[in-house]
Amino acid sequence: MRNPITGKNVVIIGAGVGGLSAGILLALLDYRVTIVEKNPVTGGLMRSYRRGGIDCPVGVHYVGALGPDEPLGRMFDVLGLSVDDLFYRIGGDGVIDRYLFDDFVFDLPTGQDAYENNLRIACPADGRALDSLMKNLRDIAAGMLKPSFFLNTGDPFQNMESFRPMGELLDELAVSARLRAILAVPCQLIGVDLDDCPVIFHSMVLAGYLFSSWRLKDGGARMADVFTARFAELGGELLTGSPVQKIHVAGKKVTGVSLACGRMLPADGVVAAIHPKALLGLLDEDVLRESVRERILSLAETEGVIALQAGVDARAHAAMDHNIYRLFCGAEGAIADGVFCQIRPGGTDGTNLLSIISRSLYRDWRPWENTRTGRRGDAYREKKQAIAGQLLEKAADIFGPFKDLRLLDVFTPLTLRDYVNCPEGSCYGVLRSSRQLLKVASLNNLPVAGLCLAGQNALAPGVLGAVLGSFAAARQVAGEKRFLAEMARQL
Repeated sequence: MRNPITGKNVVIIGAGVGGLSAGILLALLDYRVTIVEKNPVTGGLMRSYRRGGIDCPVGVHYVGALGPDEPLGRMFDVLGLSVDDLFYRIGGDGVIDRYLFDDFVFDLPTGQDAYENNLRIACPADGRALDSLMKNLRDIAAGMLKPSFFLNTGDPFQNMESFRPMGELLDELAVSARLRAILAVPCQLIGVDLDDCPVIFHSMVLAGYLFSSWRLKDGGARMADVFTARFAELGGELLTGSPVQKIHVAGKKVTGVSLACGRMLPADGVVAAIHPKALLGLLDEDVLRESVRERILSLAETEGVIALQAGVDARAHAAMDHNIYRLFCGAEGAIADGVFCQIRPGGTDGTNLLSIISRSLYRDWRPWENTRTGRRGDAYREKKQAIAGQLLEKAADIFGPFKDLRLLDVFTPLTLRDYVNCPEGSCYGVLRSSRQLLKVASLNNLPVAGLCLAGQNALAPGVLGAVLGSFAAARQVAGEKRFLAEMARQL
């Protein structure tokens, strides 16, 4: 969509963090907004779920850059959402993430200076490379603190060097295997291999957590409800439990959407806060040029994850104020395998929640590809249980034998696929690699008047990217001049 819409009715498809943020922004801009969500509840991957009386996270395990002068914190302020109501800051003990390698331990601290100091201690032979890498990180972090980061169109950094692959940069700098392994860990948070991760994505993810790191106080269900309540407070209409069946287009312009329940919603604009491949299924084949359809269909996905939730005895396994990564690397520093672990308050007397996440390839679950959640049979459950046992063994190597462990749930890429309609079940969506960066960026300018995507912003992944994508969508709908004027007033 190249021009702002001319009417006032906007339909948003999807009530995840991107869709709800876009709905709030457009309601603030005085549009009549309806959000349609296929599931019976809002929230998407930010919504947690309960098992055994314990709140289990799905996609929000910790978040960066939520401080009052930091990018995500400023966006929350514009949305009218209180960070302190929803989140508490972690890293008070000086550690955000602890990386456990076979032969050394590295602590990710709060603050760029402390991070540089830890790197220089861990990798004393990489002094010159660290001079260059830290300058680059500080430059990009400074750009993230400018209003242009979320207000202006285009690239706020204006530096094509930032979009080259990290692997290429690290080869030029001849970094050690140890430094390469440390730098590979932030890539685990966006599902992109270090060698193919754009420098800008790596620096943005890392800078966000170095600014400040936060966990949810009361779980993702409350976060979803707070976003939903803010949207309703501004007069937005929410429709759940009846998915969009078709986006109607006449003369290359959006006219409305029809729902599976038979209801028709007229619209001057449609914001699709869904996976771009899912969007294709809602449009007649002749709406987009074949080349555009092929470009979307050829987008590679990030790898999937398998996640385990378990209750453990709180006295034997106290909640931890930082996260732990157990990582297994090759000789050159590439991460071959690993697990992410959290132990956090369980919300029930005497029990804490252990969450473990590890990589899981979609192709490994192909025997059940044509099944739906809850109907996959014994063989599927047995495979999940076997992997859960392996993950618990790795976690026990970190924490010691678990006392009163109670397995609550295990979810796979197929679970996520069914829940958020992501074709290969990735919680990170399309792969934001250097090789397909231009393809991803092209999604921000669909050739249909009144139609745009949210939640797939080319400049950031994760919660930051989803909210940033909602700002980009609101700017497209309202037009840059009006959007900037209104946002300046909000700020």
